[in-house]
Amino acid sequence: MACFRATAIVLAMLLFLSLAPLQWLALRRRWPLRLWLPVAFGRTLAALLRLEVVVDHVPPLQRPRLLAANHVSWLDILVLFRVEPVCFLAKREVEAWPVVSTFARLQETVFVDRQRRRTIPAANAAMAQRMLAGRPMLLFPEGTTGDGSALRKFHSSHFAAARDLLATASGIETVWVQPVAIRYSSPAAAWLGDVALLPHLWSLLKGEPIRCDLAFGKPLAYARGESRKAIAGAAASAIAGMLASLAWAAETSVPAQAGTPALEPIAANP
Repeated sequence: MACFRATAIVLAMLLFLSLAPLQWLALRRRWPLRLWLPVAFGRTLAALLRLEVVVDHVPPLQRPRLLAANHVSWLDILVLFRVEPVCFLAKREVEAWPVVSTFARLQETVFVDRQRRRTIPAANAAMAQRMLAGRPMLLFPEGTTGDGSALRKFHSSHFAAARDLLATASGIETVWVQPVAIRYSSPAAAWLGDVALLPHLWSLLKGEPIRCDLAFGKPLAYARGESRKAIAGAAASAIAGMLASLAWAAETSVPAQAGTPALEPIAANP
């Protein structure tokens, strides 16, 4: 069955690549379709990987929104697609990955060179533009993946995208920073930096199905004059608390809140 699912994933990738011109046109024309072609592809991959996503405590979807989540795996993107068509910040190296880079660019990903701090302002400005256009922007403040057992240090530099948005949009008074906790049922989901992507994908295909619990905390208001470091700290505290609650529920076999169905599309500015 692992070989069958691997073949199905290859076919899904080929199908998405064949639809790349349509997605490019949808981006140029700002059709709502541009939001949902990448989501459909991500959800298809999640199904083929037998990744079950249980969503808990989905808050009102205020805009503009900056989602801040702990980072465990490349699967995190598929997990967030279960809820809404996010775009995200990725390291510059992703642009060189076959197929993945095409998927990322057509999904309006923002790239940043983590080794060159002078590229951060441009990345933040691009993130602000995505949010101004109505897109929820996903940020992994840890900057790298961990094993999921504990949070790494949160870096606050990209929270400044909210400040940049407020500086350019006089009619907007608040950016909502949304803490998001991601917890997998198996350590096999974790994708650490020294592991190649294809071997990790193959191990997931051969392994047992994985459940992901996805929890949303109370949105944090980032207003003019707010400290990005304070907001980053508050988001880290909220995520740590949600991860502890999810771990306690798993260890005590307490059922999580009933999973919510996929949400309706967030209307984007035309």
